Amino acid sequence: MTPQRPESREGDQRKSPSGEAVAFLILGGVVTGLGVGAGLDWLLDKFPLFTAIGVFAGFVLALYAVYLETRPD
Repeated sequence: MTPQRPESREGDQRKSPSGEAVAFLILGGVVTGLGVGAGLDWLLDKFPLFTAIGVFAGFVLALYAVYLETRPD
């Protein structure tokens, strides 16, 4: 006996995020990277090395998060 599949409904499809959600994801990634980088700079006295790396890494990770949110299943 095989299990029955639930019937597909129109509302079950994944909706793409709004422009605001994408903007906040990117902004949040950059701000988080800035904070972590500035904190490391303060601890290690290497300003602005880790701040720049943190902003770049935050932006890249935010773009990856946007990709994960918008990819088709």
